[in-house]
Amino acid sequence: MQTYHSVSCFFQRTLRSLQRIYIPCRFQHAQNPPPLVVERALRSIKMDTYETPLIRNFCIIAHVDHGKSTLADRLLEITGTIPKSKENRQVLDKLDVERERGITVKAAAVSMFYPYKNQIYLLNLIDTPGHVDFSTEVARSLSACQSAILLVDAAQGIQAQTVANFLLACDSFMEVIACINKIDLKEAKVERTIAQIESEFGLSSKNIIQISAKNGTNCGKILEQIVEQLPPPKYSRTGLLRLFVFDSVYSSQINSTIINVAVTDGIVRIGDKITSKLSGKNYTVLETGIYRKKDLF
Repeated sequence: MQTYHSVSCFFQRTLRSLQRIYIPCRFQHAQNPPPLVVERALRSIKMDTYETPLIRNFCIIAHVDHGKSTLADRLLEITGTIPKSKENRQVLDKLDVERERGITVKAAAVSMFYPYKNQIYLLNLIDTPGHVDFSTEVARSLSACQSAILLVDAAQGIQAQTVANFLLACDSFMEVIACINKIDLKEAKVERTIAQIESEFGLSSKNIIQISAKNGTNCGKILEQIVEQLPPPKYSRTGLLRLFVFDSVYSSQINSTIINVAVTDGIVRIGDKITSKLSGKNYTVLETGIYRKKDLF
């Protein structure tokens, strides 16, 4: 029997119960919540009883070089997942080729905790590639999410992969939040881009968020809209366990493969025996978890 050392349940970590839990938060909302306050609140969270209504699974989609990875950096900073630093440049891009060329090749997943109106939400983000050659990565990521952030460059406007990725999201019946990025550029044509989004995608201009991912302008509004407008995952605790594998990575440190899965039904526990529907092979779950800041460096 082949054994995987770790199964990272990115969306619902061993959901043993959906009972309501009390999270002691004394703040209503803060774009940059005090780190100590957030850390104290997080210590009270038990992931095995985390409520599905407090979970959001989303990805960022856009044309290449429209600022997806930069936006991911800002969201990670605002939620306190990583410390704010000038060195935070595409922290989710781990491959050498991604660092060298400055583009995302492989989709990357990370979890963030976001305090909002006396609750702490678990936001699961997948940063996707924008180049047409890696559209399979985008499609796989969309299959694991319920919603998407559509990012459009204010200077370039809608491009080929903007349309292609939006159509992929529509095919998956996903909720979409449109954002116009790089509004700080001198050559930015914000009004033209708004008109394009309304015309091409039928999205209302009232709901379009204008941001600068580089400077962090209005990025906090995206988190508010994610919580307020986007749906939680559909999850059934009863029935047989069903997992959707959307990524895997080999870890030389543990000499094993870590797989990222979306739990759609049932419960997965350490020690469980699971079977791949595709290959028929059996595996043993030795560890479960979510990707946090310690996994980004």
